[in-house]
Amino acid sequence: MKRTTFTALGLAALTVIACNTATKENKVEAVKTLQPIENIVEETTTQFEEKAMEDCIAYAKMQDEIKLMEAAAAQREADSIATVELELKKALEKAVAAKKKRESSPAYLAQKAAEAEAWFKANYEGVVKAYDSNYEGLRVKLNTEGNIYEVALFVNGEWIKDQNLMKQLEKVEVTHEFEPGKAVAITVKNA
Repeated sequence: MKRTTFTALGLAALTVIACNTATKENKVEAVKTLQPIENIVEETTTQFEEKAMEDCIAYAKMQDEIKLMEAAAAQREADSIATVELELKKALEKAVAAKKKRESSPAYLAQKAAEAEAWFKANYEGVVKAYDSNYEGLRVKLNTEGNIYEVALFVNGEWIKDQNLMKQLEKVEVTHEFEPGKAVAITVKNA
């Protein structure tokens, strides 16, 4: 019995040892490749609507800024055009004032009077010489288009209107037009 006991005890000891000790086997663990997991953030409808509203507001602000920039550019252009127009208007006023000053100078008036007298003599001298009248001077008034509207003779120190001479002068066919631009009076002395 001793032998059986020792055998049983030995077998039990071997079993305990075998169960508690590890073998020298190399265990290779299978490595699993993990798929990246996306963290999907779930939005509620309210959150989505709030974000969409913020995007719309930001877009509207950008459009407003663009419109303001365009309006500012248009205003700058309009201002520059108005400035140029004002400068042109001032320059034109200066030119008109200079022209009036030049036209009111004695030399210019004398030149225009000489031109008007030469024109009158070239076109009407024959009729005036043929008109049988004793006068010291002749004054003919022309409108802005150069048409005669009054004829007066200087007799005994005063001007006397002469309708007969005016009718004679109206019959004359003018060889070249004379447009003084304003009403003038041509005075011719009888030689």
